[in-house]
Amino acid sequence: MYLNILFILSCVPIITIFPAVAALFGVVREWKLHKEVAVFSQYKQMFMGNWKQSYLVGILYTIMGMCIGVDWLFLNQIQSSLKLFIFSGVLVVSFLYLISFLSIFPIMVNMTVTFKQLCMNSLKLGLYKIHLSIFCIIVLGAWTFLSLYFPFLMVFFFFSVSAYIIYWIADLKFAWLLVREDSTNKVTSV
Repeated sequence: MYLNILFILSCVPIITIFPAVAALFGVVREWKLHKEVAVFSQYKQMFMGNWKQSYLVGILYTIMGMCIGVDWLFLNQIQSSLKLFIFSGVLVVSFLYLISFLSIFPIMVNMTVTFKQLCMNSLKLGLYKIHLSIFCIIVLGAWTFLSLYFPFLMVFFFFSVSAYIIYWIADLKFAWLLVREDSTNKVTSV
C-alpha cells in the first residue's frame, strides 16, 4: 500500500513517470530478494539511479506506442483488400511491443547494460518462455478489470501488485535462463 501511494505521488509531476516506474520495479526486486526493505530509501535510490535510462526507455516506448496506436486508428479507416494482411502485421508488432515493454523494467533494475542491450534483451526475454508472457498479459488484464471495478484497488494496490506480478514472471525467466546457462557450461566443460 505504501509503495503504491509513493508511486502515485511521484508520478504527479507527469515528467517523473518513467523514473517512478523504474523505482517501483527496483523496490519490488528488493522485496523478492530480501523480503524486508526500507521502501522509501530504496525507492529514492532506484529513482535517482535509473533516471537517465528510464527516460530513454520511456520516451522510446511512448513514441512506439503512439505509432502503433495511429496504425490501429488508420487500420479502422481503410477499406482495402490488404486489410487482413495489414491487420496481422500490426497485431504481431503490437504483441512484440507489449511483451518487450513488460520485460524492460525488470531487466533495467536487475542488471547494468547499455540502452541498446536493454531494448534487445527485453524483446528476447519477452519471447523466451512465451507462454509466461501470455500468462502475464492475461493476469494483468484480469487485475486491471478488477481494479477498475473496485476503484480503491487502483489507489492502494494496483501499481505495486502489477509490478510484483510482472517482476515475478520475469524472475522465473531469469532463473530458467541461469539454469540453462549453467547446464550449457557444464556440458561444454566436460
